Amino acid sequence: MLQVRAVPVEGSDPEAIDLARLTRWATIVRGGGREHVALSDGWHRIRIDVVEGTLVEEGPARLDYLLSGLTTVDAHVLTLRRMLGLWRTGRFVRMLFPKEPGLPRRLETLRVGDAITAGASHREMAAALYGDALVRAEWKGRSDFLMSRVRRRAAEARAMAAGGWRALLGR
Repeated sequence: MLQVRAVPVEGSDPEAIDLARLTRWATIVRGGGREHVALSDGWHRIRIDVVEGTLVEEGPARLDYLLSGLTTVDAHVLTLRRMLGLWRTGRFVRMLFPKEPGLPRRLETLRVGDAITAGASHREMAAALYGDALVRAEWKGRSDFLMSRVRRRAAEARAMAAGGWRALLGR
């Protein structure tokens, strides 16, 4: 999260940011005397808190970035770099968003949780996750790796549904 002050400027100012250029990614919430701007493409997210001024009502603005301290400043600088990358290139710069470890497994777990709710069998889940050809070839093969993998994901999905998801918020 990056805190900023928004100072109104002319649209011709080379330092001006106009939120209209970022509208397709922007979600804006007002509360507590602040504007909270989330820029997201569904996979990547940048959060900007406007502590003074507005990015919504007065058009273009110059942003004064509020950075301080030693222990948390790196995260704020990374958010600033991400926002600048989006502004300059018109896309979320992948190298500034390292892959989340374990994300593919968690996505599989979510899909298995949905399949459990829909009443799918483990074999149907495996086919949806890994493809019919692999399931036909390996489901009753020399190893039960596919069945075991689906069972593990099902156990993880049940644990998440029972409140385990809260552990994800602690990071």
